[in-house]
Amino acid sequence: MKRRVTIAVLSLVALLIIGIVFFQERQEIGNEPGMIAENFSLPMHTQAQGELWDYRDDVIILNMWASWCEPCRDEMPDLMDLQADYEEQGLHVVTVNMQKTERTLQDAPDFIDEVGITLPVFFDVDGEVADRYKIFAMPMTYIIDREGVIKHVIRGEVDYEGLESLIIPML
Repeated sequence: MKRRVTIAVLSLVALLIIGIVFFQERQEIGNEPGMIAENFSLPMHTQAQGELWDYRDDVIILNMWASWCEPCRDEMPDLMDLQADYEEQGLHVVTVNMQKTERTLQDAPDFIDEVGITLPVFFDVDGEVADRYKIFAMPMTYIIDREGVIKHVIRGEVDYEGLESLIIPML
């Protein structure tokens, strides 16, 4: 009798464990709030290659831009100021130039030098990140928490105060 009870209890525990493992909600990788931000590896302005997850474990503001985009140009100083003010609390502002949309491959580096961009700049030469993140207009900004989950997607120009109000609770 004791043996049957032990087997029944062990079977119940095994079924419970299997149920938890197979039926728990899994987080999806994607480009919408609540999803895990998809990692990418691209050439960078200051180094040969880099990955988005080089900045993981910090709050990430991921900004997609092009040099011909006036709102992109206008928001860049605020992005740099935000990085300078909150870097020590664990913020990284990371940018991706949509190089495939530029008139020439030199337009983005020229703009970086002209404005004095101090942020990491990835170059999406083939449009790979634009496709994965479904960039249909610029600028686009993603706010990603320390676990890699997209918390906010902002289409259009951002400013210091608006971003600050979103990141402070995450820092």
